[in-house]
Amino acid sequence: MLSGAPALAALLGLGGAWLVWRERGATLRARAAGAGALLGLVLASAALAWALGLWDWRVVSADDAKEWHSLLRLFTWFSWPAWPLALWTLWRWRHQITSRAWHRHLLLPLWFALVAALATLTTRPADRALLLGLPAFAVLAAFALPTLRRSISALIDWFTLLFFSISAIAIWVIWVAVQTGVPAKPAANVAKLAPGYAPAFSLLAFGVALAATLAWCALVWWRAARNRAAIWKSLVLPASGATLGWLLLMTLWLPLLDYGRSFAPQVARVTAALDAAGARGCVAGYGLSRAQTAALAFHGGLDMVAPAQAQACGWVVADAAAEPPVRAVLPPGQWRKVASATRPTERTDRLLILQRVMDETPP
Repeated sequence: MLSGAPALAALLGLGGAWLVWRERGATLRARAAGAGALLGLVLASAALAWALGLWDWRVVSADDAKEWHSLLRLFTWFSWPAWPLALWTLWRWRHQITSRAWHRHLLLPLWFALVAALATLTTRPADRALLLGLPAFAVLAAFALPTLRRSISALIDWFTLLFFSISAIAIWVIWVAVQTGVPAKPAANVAKLAPGYAPAFSLLAFGVALAATLAWCALVWWRAARNRAAIWKSLVLPASGATLGWLLLMTLWLPLLDYGRSFAPQVARVTAALDAAGARGCVAGYGLSRAQTAALAFHGGLDMVAPAQAQACGWVVADAAAEPPVRAVLPPGQWRKVASATRPTERTDRLLILQRVMDETPP
């Protein structure tokens, strides 16, 4: 409830209460007590969220075609390739799902997936709600694997093998190019996308990435061997390939990704401009996101205050894309632009640095 998604938490709590109520082997009194306790917790948490003003609904309008197209694209790619297999599971296990018998292994992930999918219509950003539903989609997709024909299962295995192997090779080639400058083309592309990035070699990160790559090669050799097929083999390559990709990105590419996505380089430019101008005291932020404000305070060590307190400070850091513009909000003639700072990998993200103009007219 307090994490910012009270509707999602309430629906999951109701599903848990229903699960307790349908529990087999328990007495009616025990089931009623357990379900009632969960319902009580849900109602109490919902009331607390209401008192704190957390029930902020964002319902997509039926005639907002652009928003629906964005949600459809998000759902299609964010949950790929789990959702096609999940749909196949619903079709092949439809008799078990619709029967009066309680098939918890199917109904429970189905409920979690439906709640997460519906929550994308009321949660901002929508990918936060859909991320919570990915484990449920993965569980549903797993039940489709035993029902696939052997040729389809082999096709999935070979596609997974090629996809993750090529991805791993690309990650290694670009890392080598960044470290050594060879091949020259990938190194030039990285330098163009992340100007000013200085590569650094980490023996620990290199060792972990090399061990993960060798483990993947051993797994591919084992899967391609001519031995008896097992049901869980189709799960091994996708799970291991995703783990390999994550490990390589978090070891070889982590400094580059951190440089490209972090606010630290931009904050360094802001603090350099402030130091050059002899800035002292508090700095008011205008049009900044929470992430930008936290980055200025953490990486730059700035004493950030709310925009309403700008008159008490001599400096303002504003987002150039803020609406209305900062110059239309601050008193005219009292502030001048000192510098601007952009992110190395995103030139459109620009921060303006403004200084209060001191009145030097003698009394």
